[in-house]
This record gives sequence, structure tokens and C-alpha cells, in this order.
Amino acid sequence: MHQAPLIALLTDFGLVDPYVGQMRSVLMSAAPGVPLLDVSHDVAPQDVLQAGFFLAATLPWLPPGAVVCAVVDPGVGTDRRVLLVQAGSHFLLAPDNGLLTLAFESETGCRFFDATPRHAPRSATFHGRDVFAPLAARLAMGEEARDVAAVWSGPDPVRLEGLAPVREGATLRCRALSVDRFGNVVLGLPVARFDPPPAKAAVVAPVAAPLAPVRTYNDIAPGAVGILAGSQGYLELAMAGASAAARLELRGGDPVILDWPMET
Repeated sequence: MHQAPLIALLTDFGLVDPYVGQMRSVLMSAAPGVPLLDVSHDVAPQDVLQAGFFLAATLPWLPPGAVVCAVVDPGVGTDRRVLLVQAGSHFLLAPDNGLLTLAFESETGCRFFDATPRHAPRSATFHGRDVFAPLAARLAMGEEARDVAAVWSGPDPVRLEGLAPVREGATLRCRALSVDRFGNVVLGLPVARFDPPPAKAAVVAPVAAPLAPVRTYNDIAPGAVGILAGSQGYLELAMAGASAAARLELRGGDPVILDWPMET
């Protein structure tokens, strides 16, 4: 059995409470010597979509064989299932609540497993420590998916609805996947499909604004809203020295309507 190169952690636990430390302690005891990577613990509380974006954006940068333990779990303690996905050489562990939706779309040949525990865990309110961490440790120490989970059966894994962009003539509808700490709005428009944007693109709703296609943040004129290919694989809305999210009254998860003229 070969150890994983690392275990990547993604949660909404923050760093004030002892939750992350307890998860890391379980992992360090059960998977000694396996490095731990903290992708983020500052996902907005219970924001499954933001967590899914963080994961999908990070997945291409993880080394082969990495184990991902993603816990943003509003349904903890309920009958929601524990989802294990073998995506290429990566193992992804998460609640079956749609968190892996964007990861499904970016990976091909995914294999799905049900890792729901057969017996009630120690706590009904902290499955990150008592369910997900022990499972991640077993995978990181070389156990196969079939050794820790059953092949998925029954209803398909939960997917978040309404994430796929929809075009109706010159109108393009999408979602704001996340707003970063600078106020940049990450749109659900993959760079591979939607870059470069049309020269006369504009936001129609929630707040109308013309968009200036640019290559860098520094290219955005004062007061203008720029649209550019972001580093995370999606188009972004940004302003120079100001918050595009505040200007456009956008939060993560909000629908966005764009004027997206077809160019000849």
C-alpha cells in the first residue's frame, strides 16, 4: 500500500474554535507522516456552493494520489450520506449535499462510493472529526475506496441546481460562485468556454453596469467594472481599488444576468 502525498482539508469551521485542531489531531494520529494541506477553513458558514468552487479550483493543483476531506455540512447528523468519489488519482470525501457538483463537471471517469458509517459515530454534530477524518486517514494510508465504502447505489449523488450558464440570444444567465476578500466576483463562466468576453458585455441584473474586458486588474479604469480571466479558471468581475460585489450588489450564489452580444 502506498501513502497519499497529502490530505487536503476544506471546511467552514474557521480557526477560532477547536474543530480544525481536533480534525488534524485525528489525522496525524491515524495517518502519521502524511502532510496536511489546509485549502481553507474560512468558507462562509454552510456555504456549500463556495466550498464546491474552492475545491474545483484547487483540484487541478493537487498532486496525484491526494485525498481531499471537504466538510461543509449543514445536514450533519441527519440521514444524508457520506460521498466518496474516486476522480482520476484523487479521492474526494464530502457530505452528499452538492459540494462536489463542480468537481464532477471538471473531472471525467468519476467512480462513486457510499462511505456512510454503519454505526452511529461518537458525535451527531461533528462528523468532520468522527467520520470524515478517520475515512480520509484510511485512504491516505493506502486503503482502496472499496475497502472503506460500498459502491454507490440508489438515488444519484446530490447536485446543486442552476450552476450551468444559460444563453438566450444575447442574454447570458449564470451564478456568482464566490466573492473574494477584495470584492472580486467569480462568475460561473469557465475561462475555457467564455474567454474572451464580447467587447460590449454588460451586467443587466442585479445592478446594470457596462463591463470593460481587460487582461489585468491594473488595466481597469477608476470607477469602471472590468471582466477578466481569473486565476481560478473562471471569469471575474473586478474594480480598481474598490469592491465589484458592493458596486453590483452581488453575493456568492446570486443569479447574474449579462448582456453578451454575439460577435462576428
